[in-house]
Amino acid sequence: MSDRSPTITKDPAFRPRIWVTRTSPDNEKTAGALRQLGFDALVLPALRVDGLPAKTLDEQPDAIVFTSVNGVRHHSICPAYLDIPVFAVGNRTAQSAALAGYTKVVSADGDVSDLERLIVQSLPPGSRILHLSARRPAGDLTGNLHRKGYRAIRMAVYETRENTVADLLANLPGLERIGGIMIHSPRAGRVVRCCLDKSPRRFDGIVYCISAAAAAPFVGMEGIDIRVAARPDEAAMLNLIGNT
Repeated sequence: MSDRSPTITKDPAFRPRIWVTRTSPDNEKTAGALRQLGFDALVLPALRVDGLPAKTLDEQPDAIVFTSVNGVRHHSICPAYLDIPVFAVGNRTAQSAALAGYTKVVSADGDVSDLERLIVQSLPPGSRILHLSARRPAGDLTGNLHRKGYRAIRMAVYETRENTVADLLANLPGLERIGGIMIHSPRAGRVVRCCLDKSPRRFDGIVYCISAAAAAPFVGMEGIDIRVAARPDEAAMLNLIGNT
């Protein structure tokens, strides 16, 4: 964190601009929420999400695990699995799974570590657990569950790819016109950090991060103020921004 703490002007005649780096289509929801708070939103995702070809399972799992809304969005729903217990990392992912038709959904209401604890508390070792995930997931949930005696497998249903720094810089207005940046993941943080390093102008604003891990790429940068949400969800991020 920098020695000085930038603030965003709240003059009613001035609409401070926040760069929303979140992936599509959820970034538009974030932008709408920011506008309701009185901010101008620049929607320019650092990452993009692409679905992967569907695969078939050899046997029915005892439980399904989702660690993101994208896992729900991009997997092929099997009607025979809709009554299987579903464990979701957070409330938004749980809501998405319920809307997809799953009838027994529980939320860890936290991060992947909270999700792992919930699964261990809820299911006996030996249970078959299917984690529908990104190609490159954060953490090693299935490995941790394996080590605790669970028959956990991971199936990648989507891939998160980085938008190039050149493309981002080409579409990014001058950094002096941006008061804050929203960072929803460590990987997005690394991409944005690279953009800031390569930009001809220095960013002197606030970086709003969903977690300490997402904030890590910005540690040591001059001229910025790093702020981390009280909880790893967007509601906490928006609350953080609204109280700036």
